Amino acid sequence: MANLLLTEKCVRACSYCFAKEYLKESKENVLSWENLIYVADLFEASNERHISLLGGEPTLHPDFVDFVLYLFERKLKVNVFTSGIMANKILETARKNLLNIPFENLSFTCNYNHPDTSTSNETKQINKFLQSFSKSITLGFNLYQPNFELKYLVDAILKYDLRKHIRLGLAQPIPG
Repeated sequence: MANLLLTEKCVRACSYCFAKEYLKESKENVLSWENLIYVADLFEASNERHISLLGGEPTLHPDFVDFVLYLFERKLKVNVFTSGIMANKILETARKNLLNIPFENLSFTCNYNHPDTSTSNETKQINKFLQSFSKSITLGFNLYQPNFELKYLVDAILKYDLRKHIRLGLAQPIPG
């Protein structure tokens, strides 16, 4: 499965982010349609059917929903790595256009930090996303300290009827 970076822009400033120094200096580049089509053509020629969309925050790409629809039309299975934090307009457009795509073909991995580390507005946006795409969402969490309380992940899975999986990532300490 290939990872495709849609944008370098992000809505979070996670302390463990491996790319935070790079993203600070980023010119906010976004993937072009020309490059997306090139990648889809390459996948078709190689018989690869799975692709992951990431960023920064991939939903910040101005053509995010259209990109997903295009990849779906090309018969690719898409997984989106997201924080779940998106503007209401983006969420509504995604719901309108993506909600009927089967979760076997479109899934989300939502990096779900502890709610105490999010603002109330971020929490509201994440909750709307979790409610909207529940069956298509796997929660993700990055281990970046020695001790964690992860019960809130199970609570969210049960509350929003999410997929019964948790993706754990391991983040190395960032020097300095």
